[in-house]
Amino acid sequence: MTSTVMEFSNLMASSKAGCPHRQRHRPQSQVTSNPLATLLRRPGQVRRGADTFLSPASRPGAIGGAVVQAARRSTGLTRRALARLLAVSPATVRGWENGITPLFTVSYARLRELAEALTQAGAQAGRVLGDLVLASQCDLLVSGMLHSFEDYAEVPPVEEDTAEGEAVRGLLRWALIGMVPERYRAHARPGPLLDEPSVIQFTGVARTLQAGSQADHLASYGAALLALTIAPDAGEGTRHKRRSRARRREGR
Repeated sequence: MTSTVMEFSNLMASSKAGCPHRQRHRPQSQVTSNPLATLLRRPGQVRRGADTFLSPASRPGAIGGAVVQAARRSTGLTRRALARLLAVSPATVRGWENGITPLFTVSYARLRELAEALTQAGAQAGRVLGDLVLASQCDLLVSGMLHSFEDYAEVPPVEEDTAEGEAVRGLLRWALIGMVPERYRAHARPGPLLDEPSVIQFTGVARTLQAGSQADHLASYGAALLALTIAPDAGEGTRHKRRSRARRREGR
């Protein structure tokens, strides 16, 4: 991760509102020279060495943006009204909500101000500051996986049997399969937050982790991530069809 992202991650880990990152040994992996710039780049062709490929089309702050938007809608505030409370431009709020400006690039002080403004306005969608922190961590994980610079040294607690772990799994299911967490359903649009190519790519990376290709100790984490790409009530036949379709698309 870049120093900017690491500084943010350290602030999140030290905050009582944020969940602690699970510490892991870093596997051997290739990291881009400027990963933060890479994931903030608009979708299109990216050149890495002799290879050229399409960067994922999903916006890097999709999860955090959906949380901000749901919380704002639960208050009845317009974007312009929220911007006035925070002394920022409506374009700033729009950037957070549409995922162009991911929350992991926003200072913790600003996140706290945003949470306080939403709470004072009567936000009904979850624990506002804690949810913003968890959403930012999920966005950072997903962006790192999609852009091939995630080192899995500090990751959201997907495997943990805690309230934070359940919240993280809920946010990732929302992003991947459109299963909106109950606390957001009244204020959020239905459907996945990531586009289909991004979900397919995420699934492929999770499957690679599960196979132990990155490091043996990441296999269970990969399995936990892979499980989030399948609806909990899907039958075995549906699961098999989805896995088959994903493999065929990855092979194209």
